[in-house]
Amino acid sequence: MSDKKNVFVFYLFMLLFISNGFTQTRISSPYSRYGLGDLLNNKYLRNISMGGISYAFNNPCGINYSNPASYTAFDTTSFVFETGVNSNIVQLNSKSLSQKSSYTSLAYIMLGFPVAKWWGASVGLLPYSSVGYKISDEETIVNIGRQECLYEGSGGLNQFYLGNAFKINKNLSVGFNTAFLFGSLDKTNTVTFPDSSNYLAVRLFNSTKINDFLFTYGLQYQKSLKNDVKLRFGLVYNASANFSARQDSLAYRFFLASNGQESNRDTIVNSDDTKGVVALPHGLGGGFTIGITDRWLAGMDYQSQNWEKFSAFGEKDSLKNSWTASVGAEFTPKNTAVSGYWKKVHYRLGARYNKTYLQLKNNQLEEIAVSFGFGLPLKRSKTSVNLGFELGQRGTTQDNLIKENFGRILFSLSVYERWFIKRRFE
Repeated sequence: MSDKKNVFVFYLFMLLFISNGFTQTRISSPYSRYGLGDLLNNKYLRNISMGGISYAFNNPCGINYSNPASYTAFDTTSFVFETGVNSNIVQLNSKSLSQKSSYTSLAYIMLGFPVAKWWGASVGLLPYSSVGYKISDEETIVNIGRQECLYEGSGGLNQFYLGNAFKINKNLSVGFNTAFLFGSLDKTNTVTFPDSSNYLAVRLFNSTKINDFLFTYGLQYQKSLKNDVKLRFGLVYNASANFSARQDSLAYRFFLASNGQESNRDTIVNSDDTKGVVALPHGLGGGFTIGITDRWLAGMDYQSQNWEKFSAFGEKDSLKNSWTASVGAEFTPKNTAVSGYWKKVHYRLGARYNKTYLQLKNNQLEEIAVSFGFGLPLKRSKTSVNLGFELGQRGTTQDNLIKENFGRILFSLSVYERWFIKRRFE
């Protein structure tokens, strides 16, 4: 038993150590310059292969962070460790240009375990949002010449969470996640005049740091139907929050020589550690699943969030209320001890549609994606490898906007261990 406790401590230490890896830029999208950046799809990677359905989903061999009420599904003798990786390929298209980029990042690292027969818990680290872009724009001004603008951004927010779930009775569970958000959103805007020596270039740097708590509440209810079929409903409430934030701003003018060398002239703004509030609006989501355990499952989710009430340091952004609808299914041909391996594999398929919070040039951007994947069990174990794929697009080329075509490869490892078993000696 002591060896397993040491392994548990190792997993926990690994979770804390890997937090440094979440500081990297995880995205390359011009749309990440708005709001809190590009909000990451914080779903259990198994669920992304099913269109992202998760509110009514639970499984004793995996951790469903999206609905904390699902933690009561953990076996009373088990411990679950899970980690995942995202690999993304994105093609940015305008009416005249096209550009490709790719990046790979750690999706999450999480632990799940029972505290009592009626109490399950989870702890983990995962990203919340990401900023990563570099955009250039040029126009010609009469009597001045070319004006070149460069917009750059990096950083993002991460969350370290502790979740608890409680069984009210055999059919109803409730739970909550307490997440600590931390990170910085760094943005730089530069304006230069390459055709004129009479105008100084200007650069503005802004860094917003957030360190505060976010709460999510969940509920799951299940009902047994005929022939071992189970119907399950889930509801999740993401509470609004006023994050305590600090902002550093620096604006200065400089000479730009023909060889690209910069020479500072004067400072316009220099303010450090300005305190303020970032207001995050509430969100509500719900869904249902129907199926037979380890045979088949189908479901649907819907989620909305009131982004029109978002503000940062008292200023609104060009955001609109968002909503997402998802459908998905999973099928396992025959999950028995004597069936062949490929009959034990979980086959998944799904789709989602998202009316995003981005409102640009009177266009509220849409995102649509289809997904599929496989759950590959290890022999004589409930540990599994999950492999998924998602293809989709976001945005439009209308009104000189940018359309993103993306592909994602999803890989996760769910380690299931039986730990809390009393030894019997004769």
